[in-house]
Amino acid sequence: MSSANLEKVIEEIKALPPDHLRRVKELVDSLVGGQSVSPEDLLAQRLLEAGVISHIPPRITDFTPYENRKPVEVKGKPVSETIIEERR
Repeated sequence: MSSANLEKVIEEIKALPPDHLRRVKELVDSLVGGQSVSPEDLLAQRLLEAGVISHIPPRITDFTPYENRKPVEVKGKPVSETIIEERR
């Protein structure tokens, strides 16, 4: 691959959304042969070893259910204000 093509691929990768970047990372890791351990995976492993959790849940890879989600309107003051008041 020429240097110009490589630069074009790099620029296209930089423009990808986070879920596509994860897929690219998984592909690159599998091609290189080494799986890098993410901080989230390390935390989950430590929580499992400490007995805080009983199993490590699978990662969410399909984000389509979350794409069109809408926040729920809540009446009254914000929860953050209630929390601050209760701490006083």
